[in-house]
Amino acid sequence: MPHDSERRKDSTQWKTSAGSESQSWLYMRTIESFSAPEGERTTAAGVAVEPAARIVAVPVVLSDFQTIQMTPPRAQEELKTIQAHFMSLAQCAQQGLTSPEDRERLTRTIAERMARYGASSEHIARRQVSVLTSRFVVPRPESPSENVARYGDLRASTGEALDERMSLFEEVACEVFERVYSDTEAQRPDDIVHVSCSGYVSPSPVQSFLSRRRWLNTGVTHSYHMGCYGAFPAIRTAAGLVGSSYASLPTPKRRVDLVHTEFLSLHFDLLGDEPDNFVTSTLFADGFIKYAAYPQSEFAGGGRNGLKILAIDEFILPDSLPEMTLRPGPLQFDMSLSKKVPFMIRDSIGDFITSICGQVGLDFEREKSTMAFAIHPGGPAILNQIRSKLGIEESQIALSRKVLYEHGNMASATAPHIWQAIVESPAIPVGSKVLSMAFGPGLTVIGALFEKV
Repeated sequence: MPHDSERRKDSTQWKTSAGSESQSWLYMRTIESFSAPEGERTTAAGVAVEPAARIVAVPVVLSDFQTIQMTPPRAQEELKTIQAHFMSLAQCAQQGLTSPEDRERLTRTIAERMARYGASSEHIARRQVSVLTSRFVVPRPESPSENVARYGDLRASTGEALDERMSLFEEVACEVFERVYSDTEAQRPDDIVHVSCSGYVSPSPVQSFLSRRRWLNTGVTHSYHMGCYGAFPAIRTAAGLVGSSYASLPTPKRRVDLVHTEFLSLHFDLLGDEPDNFVTSTLFADGFIKYAAYPQSEFAGGGRNGLKILAIDEFILPDSLPEMTLRPGPLQFDMSLSKKVPFMIRDSIGDFITSICGQVGLDFEREKSTMAFAIHPGGPAILNQIRSKLGIEESQIALSRKVLYEHGNMASATAPHIWQAIVESPAIPVGSKVLSMAFGPGLTVIGALFEKV
């Protein structure tokens, strides 16, 4: 075909293309230039423009999942008893209750409300709650109070101030990085994306770690405060870091690590008596996980499985801003969650599925029976509503329920735990399409379409 000397495309866009195995890849289109046959093109200002820009395919694969357990998980029913105990201590102190009768009356009321509103052990068997072994809890084995002797007392009678909680977050998050990269001979990543909605300090834990390790030219991206859907902006960032390095940087990136440090038990509200406070304090748990994003050329041939990113999409639901919030308060990060959320998500999920599958030409209704699903288990109701709306089998969301049952809701760390289970499951074959989604303030519905490789 003849050259079109007047044509120049300057665009950055997502493109899909079917390969020999009908696989859809994420493409990043770089600047395309068409040089005139006569010689070098110039701009109106007379500046030379180099030809030979091209389209570069950069499929990105998530792999090498590694979970970190900071403290042993404890049974859900025991945790509900412990939570009610510390809430009773804090609220007695706040209200100035000193008589045994008044204290016993309040303790009984809190226990009744915990039994009524707390998340059931039918849905959550155990959770990691690392704050219980922190300096915020003072052992008093000699106490005449049976519960204080067994579970301890509060260092601060009505709960710790936010700055104290951030200091503890920093210590725990720094320890997570030390454990994740315990092999001092390991090859450093090109970049690290740190994901959290439970603590912020500057310099950040990842910066502190890199300084100590002397990995001084590893790039750092902080992906913070996105709550339960935080993994998806993080993988979008990682895919962008990898893809853009092939398109426009002199040195392509070989590995971008993602590390989630969700210390959610740090923010349990001891003073709130609203029903949703009992729900959130028994639903959320600590979660720490690391994984890596590779260009497929670096991932291939390693004898391991992963999830290739095919598409990412995001919706903000109209008129939904107050239904879920996460804000720093004087003592902890305060979260509110409306009962409307599962139903609002259910009613919007069809449009979301159509949009994300449409990016790669996937016929969802035809293919859904062979797909796996990694749905963020904000609670059992959300899983139930989405399964019913999509018309899929319970077995297709079994790993989402399993992660909730075995770990609780770990905010942004939850979806990667499900991804790890899918990657490691022999029941989900290579080549399977995996649809993952999560939800958070906005209300935001966000997700990714993967292929197991």
